[in-house]
Amino acid sequence: MNDKPDILSLNELKIHLPQDVHNQLETQYAILNDDTSKHIDKILKSMKTSPAVTCCRVNLLTSSVDEVIEELKVHLSTIEECDFNVHRHETISDLVIIRANNKSKTDIDDSDIESLYNCSIPPNKECINLFPNWSKRSELGWPMSHRSIIVDRYCGEAVLRGSHIFVKGILAADSGIVEQEEVAIYAHLSSKSIPRGLVIEKYSGTCVFLGLGTSNCKRSDYFAQSSGIGVTVTKIAGPSQQPSLNSILTTKMMLQNLPSVCVAHALDPQPGDAILDMCAAPGGKTTHLASLISNEGLIIACDKSKKKMATTRDFFQSQGASCIVPLALDSTKALLELPEGQCWMSPKDIIETASTSGLLDIGFYANSFDKVLLDPPCSALGLRPKLHVELTSKELSKMADYQKRFVNNAVHLLKPGGTMTYSTCTINACENEDMVKYILETFPCMKLVPIQSEIPGLNGLSNRGLSREECQLVRRFDPSGELDTMGFFLAKFIKSS
Repeated sequence: MNDKPDILSLNELKIHLPQDVHNQLETQYAILNDDTSKHIDKILKSMKTSPAVTCCRVNLLTSSVDEVIEELKVHLSTIEECDFNVHRHETISDLVIIRANNKSKTDIDDSDIESLYNCSIPPNKECINLFPNWSKRSELGWPMSHRSIIVDRYCGEAVLRGSHIFVKGILAADSGIVEQEEVAIYAHLSSKSIPRGLVIEKYSGTCVFLGLGTSNCKRSDYFAQSSGIGVTVTKIAGPSQQPSLNSILTTKMMLQNLPSVCVAHALDPQPGDAILDMCAAPGGKTTHLASLISNEGLIIACDKSKKKMATTRDFFQSQGASCIVPLALDSTKALLELPEGQCWMSPKDIIETASTSGLLDIGFYANSFDKVLLDPPCSALGLRPKLHVELTSKELSKMADYQKRFVNNAVHLLKPGGTMTYSTCTINACENEDMVKYILETFPCMKLVPIQSEIPGLNGLSNRGLSREECQLVRRFDPSGELDTMGFFLAKFIKSS
């Protein structure tokens, strides 16, 4: 028998940061009027779970808010385990909100749903024992009432967002699991990998209990099949339940976090605009822009990965976003120098004269775009849910340096009088407020301007070199704040004429 596994409840799980990263964040957040260390811990605790509400951004190219609300109500009424409220967002016009009542519509005990967050095994009020010949199972920490599966960490994070479990995400499972059996779901957290197909009794790592699901096949199929859903998740071990919306209204809406939806609204695209999305994959913000201008304009969507952009191109087509031109282009290299004696060409002219076979590989001249959306690669220290963090302060510094390369090109590609948004999904001020300061100091032509009042969020941190007025112009989203969102940052600039 191997060593005893470490089996945690989601409440017991502690998200640890390397000490140098923790210290760096403490310094950044020292300006807030609370115990800084406790505030960082509150953020890390919030990051273990998804926001309490599910945000569905409506694709206005193919549907309407009212239509999506009615169709969502019909779908959610079929979910027996929980009741949900569906309504418009108070200020974001194309956003629909889903919130769980956490009250069961069946004979399931509501307290069981809420208490799973504090459990390392499912409640067993009826004292069920499926393992009479394995007396030490309970001593190891495994449930006696349920057979169990262990999924990888990324699959586990998807489960907490409301996703079902694909067979490829399952690493280990109890023997004897049959189709339609209710199983306990755990996520593997240890850095050491485990062989796929492992039986539970040989597992000795660290894992966390995520909830319950119904197996769609027998155990052997988990590891014999290459695709398909292996387990349908029915109850999530979080403070609130998340509805599974896999393959639901995929052309009419998109699941997006509230701060992400705010970006396109802040940029405020208009029909006829030439717009550049510098880091477009997987395409959510880009299609939002197309939705807001009703396909009346030109949107250039860039990403240096040809594989990502091929997938993203298919997504654009499925959304009816015909105004988007996807380019497998590293936007840090997208700025072209205008040769002496050659005429300046607009993005539309460049696209029309370039080869149209496959994904285009071109660039653009300075002062080409009315709007630029810059959401560069970042440390992602704001993503939720997150079960583990692997990042060093050195990597954080490198990330900020890399982002400056995108900023430099974005400013040059933007037309005088044009608008640029800068956004990240991190709580790291070096990539947020510090980048705003860098833009203002390096490019006097760039002016920080107010974001529309209907867009929520907190002021920027005031100990990073920005004035009080400048802090009030940006939007900071704190995972532990009242809005209960992912960690995010958003700033808006206009280039002077």
